[in-house]
Amino acid sequence: MRRSLVCLLLALLPSVSFAAEPLTLLLMHILREQIASAIQEAIENAEREKERQKYVIPPPVYDLDDHKLKTLIDEGFVHLTSAQREEVFASVKRILSDPQNAAIKPMLVQELAFKASAVRQAHEQLARLSEAEKRAVVAQAREEYQKLPPEERQQMLQVLRSGVVPLPRDLSEMILAEFSTVPAAGDARRPE
Repeated sequence: MRRSLVCLLLALLPSVSFAAEPLTLLLMHILREQIASAIQEAIENAEREKERQKYVIPPPVYDLDDHKLKTLIDEGFVHLTSAQREEVFASVKRILSDPQNAAIKPMLVQELAFKASAVRQAHEQLARLSEAEKRAVVAQAREEYQKLPPEERQQMLQVLRSGVVPLPRDLSEMILAEFSTVPAAGDARRPE
């Protein structure tokens, strides 16, 4: 009896596998349809998101709030007094808020950032000069100063005294002291 039961099961096994095969095919077809539907939905969502992004205006890259703008000026123009930095801040705010400058506002902020960085770097490089290097710079500045006509000398002195040149205080004072030793234009002949 056992043998006949095992034989019967073995005889039915191929027919069970054939019966399972249509079921497997049906499941495969359903899965394939679900995957195709999911892919189609993902493509449609991506296209909708792409369309939506076309109309979203990103914030300007160089749009700075007052705090960031003030920090940029304070960190870039370290050679200026706090009152001078306040004047620069007020001037920059006035320029940036002018409706005529709206189209070039990012370019203006970018230019300010570049200049602040360049001024800061120049100031730091001059501050790192040795005492001998500073004296050489002062001597060279004196030579150029002597070549200037009186009105330009006066302007140069005013600019140096105002502190708007990105020079460390000690170097600025050395140059001013050296310029004071130069005879007035009427006292010495100017080289031609």
